[in-house]
Amino acid sequence: MSLISKTRTVFRIARANPKGWRSYVWNTGMAQMRKTWPLMAPVYLSIEPTNACNAQCPVCETGKNEMARKKGLLDPDAYRDFIDQVAPTTNSILLYFMGETFLHKHAYDMIRYTRDKGIYVETCTNGDFVDAKGIIYSDINKISFQLGGMTEETHQRYRAGTSLAKEHAKLIELIEERRKHPESNVQIEVGFIVMRHNEHEVPAFLKWAEEIGVDVANIIDPCVRNMFEAYAYLPKDKTYWYYDDEAFEAGILQPRVLPQNECMWIWNSLQINWNGEAVPCCRDPNGKHILGNVFEDGLLSVFNSKKARDFRKQVLTKQGDVDLCKLCSGYGLPTMQKEKPAEFSVIRHTTSSEELDEIEEIAKQAVQR
Repeated sequence: MSLISKTRTVFRIARANPKGWRSYVWNTGMAQMRKTWPLMAPVYLSIEPTNACNAQCPVCETGKNEMARKKGLLDPDAYRDFIDQVAPTTNSILLYFMGETFLHKHAYDMIRYTRDKGIYVETCTNGDFVDAKGIIYSDINKISFQLGGMTEETHQRYRAGTSLAKEHAKLIELIEERRKHPESNVQIEVGFIVMRHNEHEVPAFLKWAEEIGVDVANIIDPCVRNMFEAYAYLPKDKTYWYYDDEAFEAGILQPRVLPQNECMWIWNSLQINWNGEAVPCCRDPNGKHILGNVFEDGLLSVFNSKKARDFRKQVLTKQGDVDLCKLCSGYGLPTMQKEKPAEFSVIRHTTSSEELDEIEEIAKQAVQR
């Protein structure tokens, strides 16, 4: 994103006056001036309900059982207290990170509480534990179902441990439930992770997604961690890559656009793990760069902590040496104004007590695994 483009974006946001716009303008300006602090509260937060999951996706630290940090569930009381503190300045929250959101039995209530504070909320899910009535009740702005293929064979090649048939059923159930509530704010997205074993299914996916009545079909470029995974999963069609194909031929895995001592994202957002520990961004699933604990010290204190300032300084001076940045495709600036699409679009990238008990037991097993 060029300086002119960034400047236009900031001025457009200021004119529109969305929630948190002052923080957005100030922090973006500080990034442009290459100042690491003092920053206002970030407008975009990613908060992890749990880092446990029922799936065993082979390119995921949780799925591979290589999660270096303890597994657990977000404390709903600590979450509500935190939301009370950050509501005045927070524009958007992604309630998701290294686990399955709806393994948390309080997920719907936490989403509803956040929405009642005027915050935009979105999440991703494998769909196995989604309750349609719970989603409508929660008033979540966007839910994205993530598919691994159009057949059980291709789907489970990556989304191991989940059921495509079950995800389809849950998705259709939600679409039907939303039709009963035309006033609903819920936007339904279905994502298709394009990989070597399923790239031939993209046209069928797009046709199916439009037919069933979702709002958005998202074609997702795959993310891999090393050359072994790259050879196994990257599609043959390199238009679905964000990696440099010339470097790849030389045995090097790197993004097409290399970091240039700049990242607007970490001036405007923060990744918060289930126990309140904050890391710079989603490229730190194992919590190697803990900046502080927002439940104990508060958001603004952690966001302006010495560890946070030092990390931003390293990004500004030696980003090529920052481990989190080496495979990052870049995230630009958070989107401050979000609208539900008027028609189908394609983009590149209350539950019963018995069901709650079942989900809670599966969550406990996933945490202990």
